[in-house]
Amino acid sequence: MNIQEDYVSFETAKLLKEKGFDGKCLKVWIYSKSIDLENNAQLVSSPHFMEGESAIDSADVHKVLTTEELYDDAYLCPTLQMAMKWLREKHNIHIEPRYFPMPNIYRYVIIYSPFTIENIDSHPQYFNTHEEACEEAIKYCLKNLIK
Repeated sequence: MNIQEDYVSFETAKLLKEKGFDGKCLKVWIYSKSIDLENNAQLVSSPHFMEGESAIDSADVHKVLTTEELYDDAYLCPTLQMAMKWLREKHNIHIEPRYFPMPNIYRYVIIYSPFTIENIDSHPQYFNTHEEACEEAIKYCLKNLIK
């Protein structure tokens, strides 16, 4: 069985870095102003940088990338679940994607300390998948709930 992980987008990875995310990740977004990458960002696996390492942290990424001088910046790329776990453990923010069978959509609810619930109606967006709802909820939290 091949398990497919869903990783945060480049935009979310940038927000996570701004807010202090420093977990171990198997993937990294690399960004370059000079290399012709699609939208100037590319998702790569950590072995691309450090052979024999199964995960890299923020210090490893910047040490390797800045010495090569190929990339302008790098952003750790956790899975959606890793980002939501970090929000729970570090900031006490819980994201709950919810499925509504009629009309077959997903929305999210955000619960944060002390027992405050962001009203689902304040987030009137609808998503086709659980993962889309998680990604948008993570972005909302990073932009609006964490200083």
